[in-house]
Amino acid sequence: MNLLMVEMRRAMRRRVVRVMILLALVGCAFAGVIAFVGSHGKTLAELHANGELHPAVLTDWWVAAKSDGAVFLSAFFLLLGGLFAGAAVVGAEWRAGTVTTALTWEPRRIRLNLARTSACGILAFVIAFALQVVFLASFLPAVLANGSTVGADPNWWTSLVWAMARSAALTSMAAMLAAALATLGRNTAFALAAGLAWFAVIENLIRGLRPAWAPYLWGENIGTVLPWRQMEGVDSTRGPVLALGTLVLYTAIAIAGATLAFRTRDVSGIS
Repeated sequence: MNLLMVEMRRAMRRRVVRVMILLALVGCAFAGVIAFVGSHGKTLAELHANGELHPAVLTDWWVAAKSDGAVFLSAFFLLLGGLFAGAAVVGAEWRAGTVTTALTWEPRRIRLNLARTSACGILAFVIAFALQVVFLASFLPAVLANGSTVGADPNWWTSLVWAMARSAALTSMAAMLAAALATLGRNTAFALAAGLAWFAVIENLIRGLRPAWAPYLWGENIGTVLPWRQMEGVDSTRGPVLALGTLVLYTAIAIAGATLAFRTRDVSGIS
């Protein structure tokens, strides 16, 4: 536990983490201003023109029947942020040459790597959830002044918090996956290049060449877990529980592979 806390404090001292949090807060404030200005003087019908959702309507923040709304929007950026932050935190260790320093006071490599990866995951979950709270809170002036709170019953609030927790959990997995890739490649660039290439290129190729494999891809499973329902328009009966288990398994495999590589890797030449 002490090692885990130390790794969490070290991660939070990384400038890239603080800058990303600051940028996210600025983005939240900007989104709140846009929502307020965009909803000023409009009726509820105008806010819902063409069937669109608007953050000035409280219940539009999360609509379980739609892959839309503020929670879905924030989830996309949080996943990217988790991927980048996890890669940067671990990759910076190799770039700065502090891996050997860390091993002088904690020579048990498996324990060290698991603590570092877990620290990335825990921080990513907490930060992601907190940023979602700030992001949604930025819309409250628009809701109270120009929008509506009709339909926001206890069941809706429970559904909203559960959706935010799933988004934070997916961000945590992204951060730990990136940390594992950075450990394997010994730098941030490798983790980011590998992650983006897989999600943007390789998975699309698999969908086109081997459609039967699509249910096993990261994208389909993320698209099932976040709304917590089976994806529409795809030949798959994979439910959200199975999809979540698949993502956890993939993340665990990546962490295990990175930990074994770190255990046997020669780091004496790292500078």
